[in-house]
Amino acid sequence: MKKLMMIAMALSTLAGCTTQADRLAKCEAQGVSRDACYLADQNRTSAINAAAEKQALENAANAVQHAQAVKVHDPMREASFSSNVVNATLSNGFFSATVNGKKATVKRINANFYEIRGNGFVISISLDENGITGASWNKTKGRDNGILQVTQK
Repeated sequence: MKKLMMIAMALSTLAGCTTQADRLAKCEAQGVSRDACYLADQNRTSAINAAAEKQALENAANAVQHAQAVKVHDPMREASFSSNVVNATLSNGFFSATVNGKKATVKRINANFYEIRGNGFVISISLDENGITGASWNKTKGRDNGILQVTQK
């Protein structure tokens, strides 16, 4: 049954197709000379090819534009954070971090916000397309908190 449906779909798709000889015969049947019909058919073919080429160029330009729009500046560089209570580092594209010399975990909240958790601290980092714009720390227990000095490399 599937094969029969596929054959029927293929035939219905090809039903609208005509050969150059068919088109020339129809044109001549209307009383137009063979040379004029041939020229008209060549112009038709050229117009179809030109439209296809134009569309291909537009598609390519749109693809390039889309690729450029998708490209995002990478603000994730190595950085260190310091205050009188906590010292932290962030490196390897925001994949590895330390807090007061001990390994910590990095969590991406969204494109502009990350958190580092470790050694009893949560460090919140905000960034934009140019890099880190600010950082603060909170203790995981208690209400101690503060602002961190950022040094980005």
